[in-house]
Amino acid sequence: MSAAMAMRCLRPRGPVAAFATREGPALGSNSCRRLRPLSTWNWSKKVTPAPTPTPSSEDTAGAAQALGGGVPSSSAQQAILSKCSHLHSSIMPMNASLGGPLAKNSDRGTSLPFVFLVGNHSSGKSSFINFILGRPVQTAGVAPTDDCFTVIAPGPADVDQDGPALVGDPDIGFEGLRQFGPTLIHHTQLKVREGVRTEGFMMVDSPGMIDSPVSSGGMSHASADGSAIMDRGYDFQGVVRWFAERADVSVLDYALAATHRLGECSLGDTSLNASRSSAYTPPTYLGTTGETLSILLHSLGGMDHKLLIVLNKADQFKKIHDFARAYGSLCWNLSKVIPRKDLPRIFTMCLPVAKSDENGAVPIGDEALDQRALADLHQTRDDVLSEVMKAPKRRIDNVITNLHDSVHLLQMHAVVAEDVRSRYSRRLWENRMQEMSSVVLGCGMAGLGMYLSIPPQFTGGVVAATVVGVGGMKWWNSNKLSDVEEQLLSVEELSASFQRTHPQEVSEADEFYASVWARIRDPLRLSLQRTGLGDFPALKKGDLADLQRILDEEIPRLRRLASPAHSGKAD
Repeated sequence: MSAAMAMRCLRPRGPVAAFATREGPALGSNSCRRLRPLSTWNWSKKVTPAPTPTPSSEDTAGAAQALGGGVPSSSAQQAILSKCSHLHSSIMPMNASLGGPLAKNSDRGTSLPFVFLVGNHSSGKSSFINFILGRPVQTAGVAPTDDCFTVIAPGPADVDQDGPALVGDPDIGFEGLRQFGPTLIHHTQLKVREGVRTEGFMMVDSPGMIDSPVSSGGMSHASADGSAIMDRGYDFQGVVRWFAERADVSVLDYALAATHRLGECSLGDTSLNASRSSAYTPPTYLGTTGETLSILLHSLGGMDHKLLIVLNKADQFKKIHDFARAYGSLCWNLSKVIPRKDLPRIFTMCLPVAKSDENGAVPIGDEALDQRALADLHQTRDDVLSEVMKAPKRRIDNVITNLHDSVHLLQMHAVVAEDVRSRYSRRLWENRMQEMSSVVLGCGMAGLGMYLSIPPQFTGGVVAATVVGVGGMKWWNSNKLSDVEEQLLSVEELSASFQRTHPQEVSEADEFYASVWARIRDPLRLSLQRTGLGDFPALKKGDLADLQRILDEEIPRLRRLASPAHSGKAD
C-alpha cells in the first residue's frame, strides 16, 4: 500500500484549522452565524455573590410582559430560573428528613447550560466539538485519544484546570461528581477557551466507549450483587447518567465500522458480539457497540426529549448498499435496547473536511458520494448544530421539567413511605396495648388479693407471673415485629402499598405513575431499611399540601411563562 493510500485510510476524520466545507465557505463565515444563540448566561466569577431574592408569583407574572416574539427575554428567563431554584430548594429539607430519592445538591444547576456528548471511540465526538466551537480544542484521531470527561467553557482567555479544581469549584456546578470517587475526579478536566461560538453554554466531551476484554464485546450488566461496573475505576454508567440528567442537550454519537481494503469501503459487522466482526475490520473498531448500547439502555433511558442519536462519518461509504447495511445494522441494535416499535430519528451526517491532505491525497468522502448526497448529509448536520445551539433556551424547559419530576418522585416516596410506616406503627401499638393490658391485669389481681387479705404467697405468685408473662410477651412481640417489618419492606408489600395509595392511577393503568414507581421503589426500600420503620419520621399533612400546590399551581404558571406565544395560549 502506498503512503498516500495509507494516509487516506488512517487520516483522522477531525476537522482541520480552516474547517472548510466542500461546497461553501469556512464555518466561521456569516452563513453559520445565524445559528449563534443569544447569550443570557455570562461566564463570570463573583468573589462575593449577592443573594438572589426569592421571586414571588407577582414577579414571575410581571416577567411575562417581557416576552417578545415567543422567546422569553433575559429578565423573564432569570425570573423563571430563580423561581424554580427557590421551589426546588424548598422541598430539599423534606427530602433529607424522609431519605428521599433526590440527590444531594440536585437543586443546584451548573452555572451555564451544557451539551453532553457520548459515544464509542473514533465516532467523531471531539471533531464535532471542534466544529461547533470553531477552533481546535479537543484532540481527534482514529485511536482513542482521551480518557477524561472534559468540560469546555467560554471565557476571556485560554485556561486549563484539573479535575480536583473543577469538582472543588463551588460556582461552576460539578461538585456532585465527588460521589463517584477520586478516580473519576482525576479523570475530569476543565478547558476555558476564548473565541468560541458557544458563548451561552458549555460542552462536555466523554471518553470513547469500547468494550473491555472481560465483557467479550457484549453489553455490560451489573454484577450479581447489584454493584456498579468499575472496569474504568469508577461507575461509568452512573457518571454518564449524572451528566445526562443535568445536560440540556445530549448527543449519542455513532460511527459504524467502515472497513478499508485496498482503498475501497466495505461494511464491518456491528453486532453486539465482537467475535463476529468482519475479518477486514480495523482493530480500533472491534467491539465498540456493546457498551454504547448498554449506556443507552441504563444511563440515557427516560431522556428521549433531549437526546439526539447521530450516525456520523456517513460520507465514508462508497456504495449505497454498504450504507444501507450500516444503517440497518444500527437500527437492529437499537431495537434491542429501545422497547418501542418506532425508533427515534437518527441524524445521519458528516463533518466538513479539507480538499486534500499534506500528501495530496483526496479524502474518501469526496469519491464516495455525489454532491446531492453530500448536501443531504450537510443539511442534517446543520439540523444537529441548530439543536445544539438551542441549549440556552432548552435550559428553561429542562429546569421546569426537572422540578416537576423531582416533586413527583418525592411525593410518591413520601406517600408510600407513610403508608408503610403507619401500618408498622399500628402493629407496634397493638403489641404495646397487649403488654399494657397484661400489666394492668396482673396489678389488678395483686391489688385484689391484698384487699381480700388473701395469703401473700398468692399475691407474690401473681406478681411473678405477671412479670414473667409480660417479659415473654414483649420478647415474642419483638420477634414478630421484626418479621412484620421485614415483610412490609419486601418488594411485594411495597408494591401493594403503592396500589393502596394510588388506586385511581392503578385502575386507569397510568403509565406515568408506573414509571415513577419503578424509579423510586428500590431507593425507597433502601431508605426504609437504613432508617428502620420504628425511627422513620411521620409525614406532616402540610408537606403533602405544599408538594401538591407546586404541581397544581406553580409549575403550570412557570410553563405558561416559558412557552412560546401561540393562538391557544391563555392570557
